[in-house]
Amino acid sequence: MRSCFQYVLAGLIACLIVVSDPLPSQAEDWPRFRGPNGTGQSQATGLPQKWTANDYRWTQKLVGSGSSAPVIWGNRLFVTSCDSETAEFFVECLDVNTGQQAWKTSFSSEPYRIHRRNSYASSTPAVDQDHLYVTYASPDHTYLVALDHQGKEVWRRDFGRWVSQHGFGASPMVYRDKVVLINSQQAERLPADAEPGQSRVIAVDRLTGKDVWTTELASTRANYSVPCVFSLDGRDQLIACSTAEGFFSLDPETGQFNWKMPAFKMRTVASPVLEGNLVLGSTGSGGGGNYLVAARLGDQGAEKLFEVTQAANYVPCPIVCNGLVFLFSDKGIASCVDPASGEVVWKKRVAKGFSGSPVATAEHVYVTAESGDVLVLPALRDFQEPTINPLGEESRSTPAIANGCLFFRTDTQLFCLGKAATD
Repeated sequence: MRSCFQYVLAGLIACLIVVSDPLPSQAEDWPRFRGPNGTGQSQATGLPQKWTANDYRWTQKLVGSGSSAPVIWGNRLFVTSCDSETAEFFVECLDVNTGQQAWKTSFSSEPYRIHRRNSYASSTPAVDQDHLYVTYASPDHTYLVALDHQGKEVWRRDFGRWVSQHGFGASPMVYRDKVVLINSQQAERLPADAEPGQSRVIAVDRLTGKDVWTTELASTRANYSVPCVFSLDGRDQLIACSTAEGFFSLDPETGQFNWKMPAFKMRTVASPVLEGNLVLGSTGSGGGGNYLVAARLGDQGAEKLFEVTQAANYVPCPIVCNGLVFLFSDKGIASCVDPASGEVVWKKRVAKGFSGSPVATAEHVYVTAESGDVLVLPALRDFQEPTINPLGEESRSTPAIANGCLFFRTDTQLFCLGKAATD
């Protein structure tokens, strides 16, 4: 019987996966949460590992606060924030080269109970050549809004009530001519008189906002992961995860289930990450018990390979860099995992806590701690102490990489580091 190591090694070598981009994007765009297909990976070179405040290309104070990540298309950066008292929702467009605000718009909402670590602006937008797609919610409304690149509203959808213990946090993605949103809601651990939420995956036409398909999901706990695209033998699949379905695959054209693989006992916040035909996903809770699951994808579904239970990630996503998996736990522990065997190669406490997810170049991993320190770790099997670069304000956001620059977001500010493509 073949070992897990042989299965993964064979898959990584023999299975050349072509991931379908939603639309042909420019080479250095960062169009969704964690960039192209949600991998967090960039081909950028020459980015610094150590810097000072004088090295930033620009810094910019945002209209409000929040933890969503920026997205970039061409020379435009888009980011959301909120008024933490009124729940007013802001969208800003900045010039990538200068940081100057090109435009801003806002949407009224209503305050409601959210987790103390959440905000009314924790959902990361998606962007394509025509539109920016933003999401926000209140107990009675779940909005998906398309704006053109000049900030004019093109269409708006309201998918109705939102039910969750911790507040909203779903981020959209674009697949070809569709915008896809997982609208996962709470049915467990609600007050006795509360009506359970209804979970579903929704796909709408990106130009008009009209329904394309809707797929019902089982409702247990609200889950926040964003799907990714896996392609095998010329056939695309949307790969997602949730408490009830585990890892699951949908036909992106029809929304029909291809398969489900039970994997998770608790909430899934981190998005699934692909490396060849290996998919990584995690589950957890604020009380602990977190674990990561690795599965091998094939034409008949997914096969579980291993679990990582030592200091596994819950909210932050995993990342693959230099052939290794790196995890950052909510409690501040970084780990290096061998993707073939699941062996934890090293495990070190490097911060007090993480909420944002890592991004990576070919050789280094960048992650922002909740303290606002950016940690830069060499992607090596031998642990090396990270380089620490303070931003000066707390952060629960995820960096972006585009046009040869790194973009960091704290609660109320944006930072651009690097040499712009137009230089």
